Amino acid sequence: MTAPSDTPDAPDVVPGGPAIEANDLTYRYAKRDEPALAGLTLTLRPGTITGLLGRNGSGKTTLLSLAAGLRRPTAGRLTVAGRPAFDDATTARAVACLGGPRCLIEDVPIRRSLELWAVTRPGWDAQEAARLMEVFEVPLRTRPSRLSLGQRSALEAVVALACHCPVLLLDEIHLGMDVVVRRRFWDELLALYLRERPTVVVSSHQVDEIEDLLEDVVVLHHGRLVAAGTADELRAAHSRPGRGLASLADALIDLTSGTALADSTEGELS
Repeated sequence: MTAPSDTPDAPDVVPGGPAIEANDLTYRYAKRDEPALAGLTLTLRPGTITGLLGRNGSGKTTLLSLAAGLRRPTAGRLTVAGRPAFDDATTARAVACLGGPRCLIEDVPIRRSLELWAVTRPGWDAQEAARLMEVFEVPLRTRPSRLSLGQRSALEAVVALACHCPVLLLDEIHLGMDVVVRRRFWDELLALYLRERPTVVVSSHQVDEIEDLLEDVVVLHHGRLVAAGTADELRAAHSRPGRGLASLADALIDLTSGTALADSTEGELS
C-alpha cells in the first residue's frame, strides 16, 4: 500500500497505486427507496487491475464516483491510501475517474478541458496527451459536445493515460470506440500499467473484452457485494465438470441470475 505523504497538501510521489478501502459503505440517492450501495466492505489491492462487474443498476458507477470523491457517502467510509476519498485535496489529485459526465467541459474547446486536467493533476504529460490524440484519432479543434460517442470516449482515454495518476477509475470508458481504437487503448493502458503500476479499476459490460487484463474481480448486485477475489479464483469457482474453465461472463451470469448465487461476503483482495 502506498503511504500517504506526511505533508497534507503534498501529492503522493511513491511509485505504484494505493489501496482503496470501503468499510460498511452505503449510499442513497434522494427519492429512492433502496440504497445504491448497502453496507459494502471491500479492499482493492494496490497496484492491481481490478474489474468491477455487475448488471445495470448494480452500483458500479456509484462506487466509482464515491472513490473519486465526487459524492459523500451516506454512511460508512471510503479511503484511498488511508485518506478520505471525499473532500481531500491530496486524494483528488491522485485519482482520475473517466467515463462520467463530469470529466470534460462540454461547450468550450477541447484544449480547455486538457488545460484543466493539467493544472489539477501533478503528473500530467502534455506531450503524451498530444501523442495519444493522434493515436486515438481525436480531433483537437472542436468541443466535447460536438464529438461522436466514440470520439468522446477516445478523448477520455487520452485524459486517463496522460494524467499519470496513481488511481485510474474507468467507467465504461471504451463505449462507442471502434475496434481499432479500442485495441489501441487497451494496449496503451497495459503498457502504462506495466511501467507505473497504478491502481486501476475498470467497469465494463463487455466482460469478454477486458477479461485478459484483469487480475482481481469485484461483482456487485443490487448494491451489494456478491463476489471478490482474483480472476482465476472466480473462474475456477464457477467452472463445471466437463465444460472447461468458466469465463468471467459465465461467473457474472451465475452470480446475478440466481442459478449459482454465492453467499455475499466481506471482500479483501489479497
